[in-house]
Amino acid sequence: MGHLTLSIDALRAAIGETIAGSVKSYDLEKVCAELGIITDIRDTGLVQNSKRITVLQWLPNNLSQVLAIGERVLARYHNLELEELIWKAQENSVEFSQLARRHIISALSALPDPWGQIGAQEFLSGIFPLGSSLSKAVLPRSDLENIRDTYKQLNLLHISERRLRAFLEKLVDPNIRNKEDQNKYVGTLNPILKQCGWELQATTEDMGRLFYSMHRIQQGVQGRPKNIIFASRIRPDLRFVDAINNDIEIVTHKDKVLVYDRPIPQAGLLWQNLQEWWADQCGLDPKSRETTVHLYQRLYESLPENSPPQRLFFTTYFKEHKDSFVNLPALLPEVWLHYDLQTIAQRGRDALLRQRMDFLMLFSHAERIVFEVDGAQHYSDNGVANPSKYARMAAADRELRLSGYHVYRFGGSELQGPKGEETIRRFFHALFRRHGQK
Repeated sequence: MGHLTLSIDALRAAIGETIAGSVKSYDLEKVCAELGIITDIRDTGLVQNSKRITVLQWLPNNLSQVLAIGERVLARYHNLELEELIWKAQENSVEFSQLARRHIISALSALPDPWGQIGAQEFLSGIFPLGSSLSKAVLPRSDLENIRDTYKQLNLLHISERRLRAFLEKLVDPNIRNKEDQNKYVGTLNPILKQCGWELQATTEDMGRLFYSMHRIQQGVQGRPKNIIFASRIRPDLRFVDAINNDIEIVTHKDKVLVYDRPIPQAGLLWQNLQEWWADQCGLDPKSRETTVHLYQRLYESLPENSPPQRLFFTTYFKEHKDSFVNLPALLPEVWLHYDLQTIAQRGRDALLRQRMDFLMLFSHAERIVFEVDGAQHYSDNGVANPSKYARMAAADRELRLSGYHVYRFGGSELQGPKGEETIRRFFHALFRRHGQK
């Protein structure tokens, strides 16, 4: 796609300017020969006494050849304008559309202190190929009245995607922004970036501060969630009452099975969404604490009594996030992933592996996080290791991951007592940081 929109004249001009500004006249032919612009030393002198015009005369007119030369020039001499042209030429698809960029600009315009603790000049230098008129327009003042116009002047709507990503990384650099503002920027940007297949991820830490970089996120699970069957340790007895609409009915033990059948918001299934649904099911006030407790107890009761680690995982999550879990993804226990009317014995080798998950979180339609808490029964029989059992578990994990799910597995022995609680707390804080939730 980059080749189709790239101007060969602009590329030739940028190459000429870069070489003219970086190479002495007496070295020009030698350097151009090394860069593949000419094939031999001509010793013909400068055209019109100008290094730039001489290089332009020597450059070919074939776009692919000029692009290859431009890449070699850029590897030797740094020039922002040439770099921008090369980066655009290397783009094979549009990941940040015009609409997405407008959303980014709008979101950034509402955030405080765009240049952080440094001036605009220092912030923008090294990122943008600014012309002199633009430099005068945006660089001297850090307290610009209309930051939205400034972002447009910086050509955020049209710059290469690689430069846009560099700009966004700079915005959340802890060297220029305090922790509170950094969290605001990350929290505001990530929901938009995720819709483009990217996110700001914490990659390193120094002096207690996080450094973020742009990462392409996995595509995740294809399709939209329709029915979530959960909070049930027994195999649901269900049937389709309308297969066209995918409407299902629990036939027996209706009080033992929950079915969330509302559309899942793009931002994922939050506890507040789940509580509103539960209030409608039970005729309760959707915003009352009594409804919160009622739903919590119903979910807790679905957890196996013989798995204290699983119960600790559930209770610690809510204990740690008691002041914020309403706006965090709901932790759904005992979720049915596969459902086959025939039993595993009847289906034989075609049986679906892992019919039920210990826990599930939906960060979005595509970002589905599975948590498994393994007791000895997952890999042994009566205390004796069972390689076949472990192999089936590993195969089920592979299937989930290949389908786009994220799978996090815990050993039951690590989720016990105060150390287990600390393990769970640290895990969820790291998970939410990775997914831009907190």
